[in-house]
Amino acid sequence: MKRNLLAAFCTILFVSLGVAQVSISVSAPGANSTATSPIPLKAAASSSHPITGWQVYLDNNIAYTGPASSTIGASLNASNGSHQLIVRAWDSTGAFGTQTVQVNVSGTATTSTTPLNVSVSAPVAYSSTTSPIHLHAAATGSSAVTGWQVYLDNNIAYTGPASSTIDTNINASSGTHQLIARAWDTTGAYASQALQVTISGATPTPPSSSALPTPPSSAKVFSNIDQSTSGWANCHTAACAGGSGAGTFWQAFNQGLPSLDGNSMELYQDGVWSNALWYHKVGADDAATNLLWDFYVQLDSASVNAAQALEYDAFQFVGGYNYMIGTQCNYAAAVWDTWNEATGQWLHTTVPCKKLSAGAWHHIQWYMTTNHSNHTYTYKTLVVDGVAYNLNQTQPAKYLGWGSNVGVQWQLDVNASGSGYHEWVDKATLTIW
Repeated sequence: MKRNLLAAFCTILFVSLGVAQVSISVSAPGANSTATSPIPLKAAASSSHPITGWQVYLDNNIAYTGPASSTIGASLNASNGSHQLIVRAWDSTGAFGTQTVQVNVSGTATTSTTPLNVSVSAPVAYSSTTSPIHLHAAATGSSAVTGWQVYLDNNIAYTGPASSTIDTNINASSGTHQLIARAWDTTGAYASQALQVTISGATPTPPSSSALPTPPSSAKVFSNIDQSTSGWANCHTAACAGGSGAGTFWQAFNQGLPSLDGNSMELYQDGVWSNALWYHKVGADDAATNLLWDFYVQLDSASVNAAQALEYDAFQFVGGYNYMIGTQCNYAAAVWDTWNEATGQWLHTTVPCKKLSAGAWHHIQWYMTTNHSNHTYTYKTLVVDGVAYNLNQTQPAKYLGWGSNVGVQWQLDVNASGSGYHEWVDKATLTIW
């Protein structure tokens, strides 16, 4: 989840994830300290964007994966001796920060303890509900709970008592929100459970798919872009595609299975918090102000648990301005996002994006426009599997001084699992006029 522009390489004319500054502080264990096993870990992360996940490495092996929270608390089992801890957190742009701590383990804790754990039974993650949100959460562990806090979009919405359970109502406006339920115990440890929830009334009423315009006879049509075996470029570094820059990625053409017309394009990406971007330019057209982007995608079963987001973009460069019309199905937030090129940020829409069912073709259509006089672009209409949503959302372009061009791009983002997944693209058509 993405995009920061590379001016240093003229061959890479667009990017996909803004690189933000993520700062990590580890309050326990202390640097070069001696601890017993399990090692108590407490860390906090700060960024101008929401924190979306954590990983802790013990001697370069993953020892802990954390939630979308600005703080974590954990206990890490380790043998006697000197160890290296690497604590890393990511934010919603795909940027990450790291803190490394050396710790010496001497013996094990004499008292067997169960770490604090928080579970939220209501609301259900990624569900749609009404305001106020009915929240029910429970905390379990060896030590008594001393208090609670509930955060709505990183703001404290509730402070609870020294109780193992809470049952309360949280007022929220229409739209998609992040809830974090956090409990502390008598040892000072805390645990959190984060989830996304949508307040009903925010989802637009789906209009007829006839909301898409009929291109004029003079329109330029670029058909079967997925079958064009030349003119492609790609990247997966953090500076270009965002993410961690880890993992492997590849692209394959003329795939017979699965396909709709006998020749699909296959994309693959793996690696913890890694992203890969593939883009294709069709040529300059400074007069075009309408873009109709139409294609089919199919995902494998691994995508259900491995994908962070699926990105589909169209772009136009005119007069040195970059009209990067970026869109993504945000699996983590369960909504469609649009890209603000001037600020380098993804913006949640109110259009739901449930995880695309595996092993089936899904039809995606975007209608967008550009306005070269005031240097803006507008997301007009999205149609997913025949269901249309009117957005009419306008964003500013950004001046980069690049030459004219029009094109499209696809990107795969992997979540903390690091597991690889495949996407097939077929019947990809860009129509401009």
